[in-house]
Amino acid sequence: MAKRLPYKTGFFVCIVLVLLLMFKIYKDGDRFELQKIVGGSEVYLYNNEDLFHRLIRGNSSLNSTILDKVISRLFISPQSTFSSISTTDIKKFLDQKNVIISVLVPKISEQRRRHQKLIRNSVSKNFTLVTAYWDLGTFRKGSAGMFSTSLYKKWAIAFRYMLNPLVIYTDSLEFRNHMETIRENLSFCTKIVYMNRTNIGAFQRVGKIKEIYEQPNYPKHYPNTVNPAYAAAQNAKYNVMAETYRHGLFNTTYYGWIDVGYFRDLVNAKDFYVMVVPPDFDPTRLAFNRMNSYVETSDPIKVFRDNMYWVGGGMVIGEGKVIDEFERFYQRAVDFFLDLKVMNSDQQVIYSIYTKKGRQALKPEIEIQPYLPKPPGNAWFYLGFLCRNVIKII
Repeated sequence: MAKRLPYKTGFFVCIVLVLLLMFKIYKDGDRFELQKIVGGSEVYLYNNEDLFHRLIRGNSSLNSTILDKVISRLFISPQSTFSSISTTDIKKFLDQKNVIISVLVPKISEQRRRHQKLIRNSVSKNFTLVTAYWDLGTFRKGSAGMFSTSLYKKWAIAFRYMLNPLVIYTDSLEFRNHMETIRENLSFCTKIVYMNRTNIGAFQRVGKIKEIYEQPNYPKHYPNTVNPAYAAAQNAKYNVMAETYRHGLFNTTYYGWIDVGYFRDLVNAKDFYVMVVPPDFDPTRLAFNRMNSYVETSDPIKVFRDNMYWVGGGMVIGEGKVIDEFERFYQRAVDFFLDLKVMNSDQQVIYSIYTKKGRQALKPEIEIQPYLPKPPGNAWFYLGFLCRNVIKII
């Protein structure tokens, strides 16, 4: 008959077994599975330094296909924490891990060249995006709270994987440096214009806007009718879009304005994406995101004072020649409304232009193509997500 263990000894053995089991679960949880059928078996690799020992040493049983896959995961793909380190740093890093550098580093360099070529070939050849950040300090925006440089810098991270020519205008050295870092791997299709904003026509009207906002009983809508520089910044988007086209910075057919914070919900996404012209786009018009019903009989003065809007200004798309023509017209419209002692953001300018009274006074020759948002998602950002196509770079 089997001898029974004393109670204390049995309890101690149970504790040891539980601890061993917990340790095994912990270690198993610390590895990832690379599913690649080689000779009918799956290969399991640890995500710590043991990974390098298993892969690179001369006795590794992994073939070159699996090695390429692991290199891509560790050093090339956007999801990798090592993807941005230099070849020199990789050599130092791997030397510390005692792996065969002569095997791995050339592989990494080769894969990076291939990866960069794929990225270049995936960049849009016909659609340039334009954005801007003008340092207005920290300001209140409606009920959304306070907006600051740090917030815009956080939102701008979403531009890291945009595979379109991108032109950024700014008067902030801090933001310029931030964007240089974000677009470092896409510098060949990025242009940052660091400038004094007073050189832009819209900002030369700040004094007139300020006088209007200081009128007794002029409605306060934060920041649209409170901060003259904010209103000028919204009008300036048409200046910089047209300047980008006129200077032929990337010489594409289509150009689009996109707010720095447009893809604020994607700052943690690590997918490459390319922006394309929306379906059924009429190249004789400008595409906007429709936010409210259009009422032709609305009074332009009321539109400005009551903060009414028809389309959103977060994204604007048009053919280069159309944007050029529209910008010249738009600035005349702004001056027309300034003479009427009203101003607000570009959303109110656009709405007022296309009212019955606005058409009679200004005679616009370029029409708007409003895209009606469809669920799900935030209606304000519908047009941008309609244009956004995820690209797999392998």
